Amino acid sequence: MRSFYLVLAWSCAAGSVVDGVLLLYAVWINYLHGWLLLCISINDFLRDYIQPLFWVKQVAFLVLPEAMVLWLFNLPALLYFPVRIITSTMIGYWALSRAAEISKHS
Repeated sequence: MRSFYLVLAWSCAAGSVVDGVLLLYAVWINYLHGWLLLCISINDFLRDYIQPLFWVKQVAFLVLPEAMVLWLFNLPALLYFPVRIITSTMIGYWALSRAAEISKHS
């Protein structure tokens, strides 16, 4: 079980780094366009600026209900990525804490 928590924690850490890079890129794009794209959706951001990651939407349709995918991908990117970073950091911290507890009791 400790291995599971460690993998979860490090996956969250890696995901947070990727989300941070995507957030910085979204901010940079907004800066270049005179802040006209503040409400750019995740769907439009991925489709128009990061096409190699647009496949994520198809995976989301496989694992989530369609309504949820449509809702998520219509959220503003500049709101979504900070929330993901905070949430992922909290989950990662929790998972590392659980892994540490397990190693203390072993």
